[in-house]
Amino acid sequence: MKTIIKLFLMIALFQCLSCADSLTSLNDNTKDATTTTGDMFFSNALKDLADHLGSTTYLASGTASARLFVQLITSVTYVEGVTYLKAFSWTPLYRDMLKDLDESSRVIAAKEPLTDAERIQKNNQLAIVELMKVYVYEILVESYGDIPYSEALDFENVQPKYDDDREVYLDLINRLSAAIANLDPSGAGFGAADLVYGGNVANWVKFGNSLKLRMGMRIMDAEPAVGTQAVTTAVTGGVFTSNEDNALFTYLNDINNANPYYAFLVRQNLRYYVATKPLMDYMNAFNDPRRGAYFYSVNGEYKGAVSADVVPYNDYSALGDRFREMTLPVIFLDYASVEFFLAEAAERGIDGVTNADEHYNKAIAASFDYYDLDGVDEYLAQPNVNYHTAEGSWKQKIGIQKWIALFEQGFEAWTEYRRLDYPVLKAPAAAFSDIVPRRFTYPIDEQSVNGTSYAAAAAAIGGDEYETRLFWDVN
Repeated sequence: MKTIIKLFLMIALFQCLSCADSLTSLNDNTKDATTTTGDMFFSNALKDLADHLGSTTYLASGTASARLFVQLITSVTYVEGVTYLKAFSWTPLYRDMLKDLDESSRVIAAKEPLTDAERIQKNNQLAIVELMKVYVYEILVESYGDIPYSEALDFENVQPKYDDDREVYLDLINRLSAAIANLDPSGAGFGAADLVYGGNVANWVKFGNSLKLRMGMRIMDAEPAVGTQAVTTAVTGGVFTSNEDNALFTYLNDINNANPYYAFLVRQNLRYYVATKPLMDYMNAFNDPRRGAYFYSVNGEYKGAVSADVVPYNDYSALGDRFREMTLPVIFLDYASVEFFLAEAAERGIDGVTNADEHYNKAIAASFDYYDLDGVDEYLAQPNVNYHTAEGSWKQKIGIQKWIALFEQGFEAWTEYRRLDYPVLKAPAAAFSDIVPRRFTYPIDEQSVNGTSYAAAAAAIGGDEYETRLFWDVN
């Protein structure tokens, strides 16, 4: 009997040994992905960027707070953002966007193309990813000044040095030029993973050139030779020519993948944001039809609140119907902006660009067209809008109309306000700065985590303060 029992035990032991690998594999998570593709990293970076630019935060915590700084809207409930209470973080831009784009490049570069078509597609994908890297770095350097750049994106280096903002910007323009040159519209791109242009490489060429136009104009006062070359080569290469070219991230008609404003205004029913008095004063003076696209009226009138005033929400014009749509796009770059830049280029006498008034009119018409509004001819005919009779210098005319047109692009509106110095805005009485901020202050944790590099950067730019001008903001 004992012999039989031992035999059974030995058989059981051998069975257990033979299935040991199967037993340990029960701990494997077969539902979560362990590998991914370059296009998945790319798509995720685009989604994160759209969420970041379209964020509904009322805090002075990042890119989206710029719309509060530039007084397109104000919060009548919580006023941290409109009073500039510091809480900035660049982590989403570095960790969620740039790192995903970097991984996308790494994975794509490792693929070995088998055919000429695959080689062209690989080059196109790498170039498109590079365009978006430049775009994100542009946001960072235009926000802070000196930033981690040459030593960024290395998780093993938690104390990267900060690079000079002028040198970073010039390098970004060079990188942008190289990426545009590597695009081949005859080949494929990212296909369905391209959540902006649906795989159309020709549109990415226009995007790259339009971005180069923007960056060239941004540095025109500080680096006129480089800026002029960037503008002329961008225009020659082909920039946006209609709203069909706009770089838009369109959300889904799905509650879990809707525009951030939908969650803020509809799902949470939060009543913070209304029009500002400066914006409504201008739009009312111009009898601007875009008021109804941007805001609700209050008993037939459009009313703006003084920034940072805690006042009754229902007494002022709240954000309109479009901001309650799940599919509302986030605008990365648009045709109206391109035409405003061309109007400015004409005023500056840049070769190949003429007729500032025509480009100014096209810019405003593009804005009306984007919102599907009639009446642009009547609007442009008003003496206080008409390019030849409106008050002030070309900077004032373009600056004010551009500010209005950039309503859904708060960061870009703030950046152009800092560069053109129009409209004239005053900091709220309760603000933590006497002027509208000229930059974001560095994230607070940089002082403890990366103190030496932080101190060097703060000294190099002239102080980690809201009042410090960045290298391109010279006037």
